[in-house]
Amino acid sequence: MRNSSLSLKRRQYQKSIISLLNIEDAIARVQELIDEIFTDTRSIVLYWNDAAGAFIPVKPEDRDDNLKFRIFDDFMLWLGDQDRIFSKHDFLHGKKFAAVREAALEFFKTTGAEIIVPFNLNKSVLALLYLVGREGGKAYTKKELRFLLEIRDITTVSLSNAALYERLHAMLFHLEEKVKERTSELSNAQAQLIQQEKMASLGVMVAGIAHEINTPTSIVSGATENLNSNLQLIIGEIVADRIPPEPMRYLLTEAQRARELKDTKLLSATEKLRTVREIVAQLTAAGSIDETEARARADFLIDLGLYHDEGLIRLTANAAEQEFVIFRALVNIDKNLRNMRFALSSILSIVKALKHYSHRDQAEAENIDVSEGVENTVMVFQNQLKHGVQVNRHYESVSKITCNPGELNQIYSNLLVNSVHAMKGKGAIDIFIRERSLDAVLDPKNVHDDKKLESLLSDKPTNRYVLITLQDSGPGIPEALQMKIFDPFFTTKAPGEGTGLGLGIIRNVVLKHNGLLAFSSEPGCTRFTIALPVEHAPAPQT
Repeated sequence: MRNSSLSLKRRQYQKSIISLLNIEDAIARVQELIDEIFTDTRSIVLYWNDAAGAFIPVKPEDRDDNLKFRIFDDFMLWLGDQDRIFSKHDFLHGKKFAAVREAALEFFKTTGAEIIVPFNLNKSVLALLYLVGREGGKAYTKKELRFLLEIRDITTVSLSNAALYERLHAMLFHLEEKVKERTSELSNAQAQLIQQEKMASLGVMVAGIAHEINTPTSIVSGATENLNSNLQLIIGEIVADRIPPEPMRYLLTEAQRARELKDTKLLSATEKLRTVREIVAQLTAAGSIDETEARARADFLIDLGLYHDEGLIRLTANAAEQEFVIFRALVNIDKNLRNMRFALSSILSIVKALKHYSHRDQAEAENIDVSEGVENTVMVFQNQLKHGVQVNRHYESVSKITCNPGELNQIYSNLLVNSVHAMKGKGAIDIFIRERSLDAVLDPKNVHDDKKLESLLSDKPTNRYVLITLQDSGPGIPEALQMKIFDPFFTTKAPGEGTGLGLGIIRNVVLKHNGLLAFSSEPGCTRFTIALPVEHAPAPQT
């Protein structure tokens, strides 16, 4: 083949292979070129195969169990340092290759190679091309060897680029997998922290509810015991027929009348002492009972608010001991029943509030009045509030809004607990619920200044928002920290008392409802305002 023809083939090959970024495609292209030029011989390319753990022929049809060469074979290691083409003749007679002659001749014998062309990079063999079976054993000309050398140089560059691309692609894939893995881990960690925040809030809430329910439960238990004792006493007296029918009818009538006469006014210690003296004087005047018994009976009348009724005072003064015991038991039955009704009503109120509050983990959107959700949350956390926190309610009539009530409960919970902690359990919380128009378009992604938000409110009929504001009398948040309080994991609480996710959760929930969040703080007055659009259906929770 003429020089001009080989040069043209070389240039065409260079253009075609330079853009190939797949090693197998590049090897297939060089093999295709060699077979096209050297029509009287056959080319085989060895390339590293991870599964085989050796250099083996690229084409399946060229593969043979004998054609496997390890990367640490003497001849392969030696080839990595060479920068030329070799023939079998070079090792038969060349003295400078004497050290590797035996391994080289073994390679030529195993492969049947006549010419070998190593493609090396950084003193390592990338691939190895060899030619076999030339017709008539004809020698390769200098022109052909020079062409093979040029092709080797071009191919080595292409193979190195392809190898680099594959490594980069693998690294990129590995990096993407790591990013996904880390993102998943971060998401899981954040979810766990949020869950911990919920569980911490739940723990405080459960402890408070347990305390709130324990008190009325104890009242019911005690009243039940007293009721049983009084009934047993009355039944025993009736069965024993110790009191004639007429006095018994009179006692029953007066006990029934006493139910309607109870005075619930609480007496001060001074008033009670004075009233006891007055009643004791009236009871002893009849001469039927002594002063000690009169004092006991006077305490009974005063405790039940019956000390104003002259008829009951006469009955108490004149009744025989057994008659008074029956009368007291009859009246105490009603007292115990009233105590039980009151206690059960308290328990039912707590359970009802807890039932509504338990919406917090439900994702359904509902059309609700936010006042009910706020009140239920206050009831659930009553145990934290009743020992020194005064809650002042300023509720206006507002439109119902479509929202996820459970998520709003979480907002109220976090704000209430934060305020109680900030005030160290002593102070005042004011809760405002209003409906106003907003005379501006504000970015829901930002946390706004509460005073600015207030200045933009009006009573126009359009662009209506329901606003929930919680204001506490705590020491306030230092100005230097005010821009950080919504950052994840930032908290001013002591270690173990908070995760720093509460306000971040509030911000996300408000954003999800297409609402606005405003905040301001100074000593004695910290305010958080949640503004929720009257017409908005939030996306279901995922």
